[in-house]
Amino acid sequence: MLALGILCFLALVRGVDFWIRQQRSYGISIQSEAELTEDIVKEIAKIEGVYAFFPVSSCSVRLRLQAYTLETQVLGVDLYRYPFQWKQAQEEITLGNTVVLFAGQEIFSGFVDDHGNCPGKSEIAKWMEQYQELELTITDDKGRERKAYIGGMIEEPSNGLYMSEDQMQELYPLSFKRTAGHMKICGENNMQKAKERLSEAGFQVE
Repeated sequence: MLALGILCFLALVRGVDFWIRQQRSYGISIQSEAELTEDIVKEIAKIEGVYAFFPVSSCSVRLRLQAYTLETQVLGVDLYRYPFQWKQAQEEITLGNTVVLFAGQEIFSGFVDDHGNCPGKSEIAKWMEQYQELELTITDDKGRERKAYIGGMIEEPSNGLYMSEDQMQELYPLSFKRTAGHMKICGENNMQKAKERLSEAGFQVE
């Protein structure tokens, strides 16, 4: 009887654990070689369990900060809806001709000087503490250079560089492309099925 009771208890625990995983929310990031059209976005939204989808635009840029540069992709997102975990941000942000960037807390470690050397830990710590005072220049793939500053630091995702999608479309209409996105999906089974379906459709899935 004791053994039967233990088996029943273990089955109950597994059942509860399975139920909890099916109620949990998961995040999936996708990347496509082709443009994400409105029709494609609508089809993604129909996947079972998906309750939010955030398209992501991108633009290839070169950043310069003091004697350091960084070649990267800046991502254009809806700053109010994208699932960031903010570290800190300015209370008031004005979007104009000066590019306003939002940086993952690990982004500074990717900068290098003309000799390929990375900034030291103390320099990076200083930049993070005084991010609002940093003066950067940003150059797009057409060679156009603009001033930029950092409007906020992001804890997660920790290694990305972001800006408002509206500002990206206004300032870089010929350079940006929408080939990525992030979705929120309910349930572990739904998440696994969505990953398989999206991979079969040719998306890179993370």
